Amino acid sequence: MEQVIQLLKNIDTSLHYYINEFGAAIYILLFLMVYFKTAFVILTFLPGDSMVFASGTLAATGDLDFKSLFMLFVAATVLGDSQNFFIGKQLGKLNSENHFLYRLTSDKSIGKAKDFLSDYGRIAITSSRFVPLMRTSVPFVSGYTGYEFRTFLSYNLIGGLIWTTFWLTTGFILGNIPWVEENLFFTLMMVSSAAFIPAIIGFVKQYKKKKEALA
Repeated sequence: MEQVIQLLKNIDTSLHYYINEFGAAIYILLFLMVYFKTAFVILTFLPGDSMVFASGTLAATGDLDFKSLFMLFVAATVLGDSQNFFIGKQLGKLNSENHFLYRLTSDKSIGKAKDFLSDYGRIAITSSRFVPLMRTSVPFVSGYTGYEFRTFLSYNLIGGLIWTTFWLTTGFILGNIPWVEENLFFTLMMVSSAAFIPAIIGFVKQYKKKKEALA
């Protein structure tokens, strides 16, 4: 089981191998990876940004189809977040934080998601796609706190479209650069690091607010 988890965690850096191994079925695997990552808060360890980026680079070389990837990732993101929303909604109806699904999540991350949703409102649903941990916590908390699904779905769709467009197109554009193709692992390391920039900015802003409040 541990070996399977390690393989799934590193699928972005071994995507070329999986294409050769599974052929056209790779599209199903990519869909499921994004879907499961967003559908369950306990699967945040699965690759997201870097995998979409890597898929874009391989679309640039003709190994994958760009249009198919775009539709696949948008659908997986929206469906996964909606699944996550309804899991939170069901737990909200039970009104129990002792349920085993709730206890599998981090109280700290759930608390941050509640604050994030409270501070930024609807735009938090869209922007959470670009913030690690928030992308899976916000849909769950939205459902748990009784957020209207129609509103959630609208802003979630916008977030899914922007997120997929950004990472897939960036990968496609850079994939035409020989250095990127030859040094994909190093490039993915930089992409993964860049994904934490919004979280760092948010932390700095929060730190400044606390410092000003104490002054």
